[in-house]
Amino acid sequence: MGNRKTVFKFFTIPQYQQEENYLSTMHENGWDFNKVTFPGFYHFEKCEPKKVTYRLDYNREGIRNKEEYVQMFSDCGWEHICDFVGYSYFRKEGEAEKEREEIFSDDASRLDMMKRVFIGRMIPLIIIFALTIMPQLFLNTMGYNGGSIVHDVFSFVFLGLAILYLVLFAITAVQFYQYEKRVSGDSPGIRLKYVGAFAIIVALVAGIAVLFWSQYRSSYEVTENNNGYVVEAEKLNSSVVKEYDLKKGDAVIFNFSEFK
Repeated sequence: MGNRKTVFKFFTIPQYQQEENYLSTMHENGWDFNKVTFPGFYHFEKCEPKKVTYRLDYNREGIRNKEEYVQMFSDCGWEHICDFVGYSYFRKEGEAEKEREEIFSDDASRLDMMKRVFIGRMIPLIIIFALTIMPQLFLNTMGYNGGSIVHDVFSFVFLGLAILYLVLFAITAVQFYQYEKRVSGDSPGIRLKYVGAFAIIVALVAGIAVLFWSQYRSSYEVTENNNGYVVEAEKLNSSVVKEYDLKKGDAVIFNFSEFK
């Protein structure tokens, strides 16, 4: 058991270089990286400490033609270790600074990999958010799926998912901006692109807040008839009517549960 260990680590999409440095440091400390498994368990074996350069590449097209893809890196001296959620892991003995350019020859190639990651990982999440989570959140919150306890539970479940996705999008946008600025330099075009992304996120947060505020906003109306007074409570698209035998000056205490 002492010759093997598993470590849980979490790296976001633009943090692939931090992940490379982490694996290189582990090898220098005598731990040989074998594989990574979901959701982020890194498996190591005890080895002789030495300097090894680790590199990640995100190329689904290459993985679909894996034999040629791996051979291309092997011809340059890179050993293929494993694949995980679209990333391929390679290593080569030697100092990290001397080996980096053998995978990424320039800044454009680094940005190109980030674009491939965005298309492969973020676009599917955006589609799920736009076509599944937001519509279900709207339908449950507005009461179109019924008014039961189950309906309320689903409203909060989809609210939690929506918040989780928006936080993920915000963190990813910040890190993509920092990465692109570091590689290409800051410019009005880059700033404008990410300001637009944050404006959309803020608008979605505001929309969700208004949606939930509307769900619990109720209006009440009291009218007099021959038998007394009628209290009508309206909550979104559903309304209930309760009749009371009251006289002027009587005090009435309303319990919200009466109107469900």
